[in-house]
Amino acid sequence: MPSNSRPTQLTETVLHSTGAYELVFSALLLGLIGYGLDRWFGTQPIFVVTLSVLGFIGAGFSLYYRYKALSADLARERT
Repeated sequence: MPSNSRPTQLTETVLHSTGAYELVFSALLLGLIGYGLDRWFGTQPIFVVTLSVLGFIGAGFSLYYRYKALSADLARERT
């Protein structure tokens, strides 16, 4: 087992590439839930649009704060 605690380059690359999937799948999943709610309540696609936008915004905030934490960790390592 490696002595340092940093992940390998492959692991870091995989972790960084998950952001795009998170943006797409969170909006898609919540949109599907909204579609089910719209069909159940018999409403116009208000739940689809609202939940999709909320999923996208939530994923965006998640990526932003993850990036901010990673930047802070890298800055601490340099000092």
